Amino acid sequence: MNSTGNISAQVIIVGGGVAGLTTALAFDDVGISSLVLERSNYKDETGAGIQLTPNATRVLFHLGLKSSLREVSHEPQILETRHWKTGKVLCRVPLQEIVAQYCSYPYLQIQRSELVNVLRGECENSTNIELMSRVDVEEVEQAKDKVNLYSSKGKFSAPMVVGADGTHSTISRHLGNTEEPKFSQWQAWRTILQAPSSAVQGLSNTNVWCGTTGHIVHYPVNAQQTYNFVFVTKSSETLSGKWKQNGSVAELREYFNGWHSDVNEIIELVDERHLFRWGLFHHARMKLSWSHKRIVLLGDAIHTTMPFLAQGAALAIEDAITIANRMKTCSMNPHRAIESFIAYRKNRVERIQARSEKMGVVYHLDFPWSTIRDWGTTWAVSRLAKDIYSYETV
Repeated sequence: MNSTGNISAQVIIVGGGVAGLTTALAFDDVGISSLVLERSNYKDETGAGIQLTPNATRVLFHLGLKSSLREVSHEPQILETRHWKTGKVLCRVPLQEIVAQYCSYPYLQIQRSELVNVLRGECENSTNIELMSRVDVEEVEQAKDKVNLYSSKGKFSAPMVVGADGTHSTISRHLGNTEEPKFSQWQAWRTILQAPSSAVQGLSNTNVWCGTTGHIVHYPVNAQQTYNFVFVTKSSETLSGKWKQNGSVAELREYFNGWHSDVNEIIELVDERHLFRWGLFHHARMKLSWSHKRIVLLGDAIHTTMPFLAQGAALAIEDAITIANRMKTCSMNPHRAIESFIAYRKNRVERIQARSEKMGVVYHLDFPWSTIRDWGTTWAVSRLAKDIYSYETV
């Protein structure tokens, strides 16, 4: 990383999470320099896991991260769905085998913090990328041939700006995207557990416990017996789009009262200090501006996606490599590159957003429709591998 502030960046990226750091690496890959401005310190402290489907690992491996990601992640072999009350395995899907049949790259599971660390480390090794932390962008001004950003650390200018600053994007608001998303009535509780000393069923596999009022997903994120848990429940509260807070174990326990004893055992192991919950919102139904002149949005800044297909990060990673390649093929013309990027990405993003919302319904089907879901799960995963995971951007 160049820490002198002397590089004349061709692109400024606002946001230093998965989307922003991947975008910096993608620009570097095609010889374009970037300055990344992050409001925090480039550390992910949400305590969450993330699933990197093959459409994401294809990009990350292309950017040279194969060995570093392999060291700190887990490749799942089996996906099991379970009945919320009995714990019975409803379907056992050979996930690794299906992925290998349709895709050239693996399906990996990892802690989000580890992914950010890997991306940041690679950025720091590049002389073409400058990272700046604790920078709050306050104003945006577009001139004829550049964009000026005014921040808590002064003025920054570049021919192009990429807004990769997440769901509550400052850059998105400057493009006029002020509509508040509609609350879905669902909330997600997330935590990481280290080596649970319990006999919980199927810990070594990816598991989905399906109920009509919620579901649970858990899976390993590395080889050191670290597991990610996501509890999805209905919410009795009316939440705002900015809503996120520490969760209450007592409240979580109440939501899953009556579920299988393994679920109760998992909840008793949760450290409340590391339990976070988020409201889930229908961003897919919003009419948003992806760009204006020399500014473009990507990742959650423009297309936050319901988590039921595990495609939020993957879409941001696809965006990153696409905008970089478009800048190269459009001879560094931001207007043409942005127009081409949106034309290439918008339909895919919207299709996946819609499918993610539908999957939220499928997870919570009641009998007898749940029987049809369970019978068709292997087919559905195969279709995802063929239609979504095998997507090629590089």
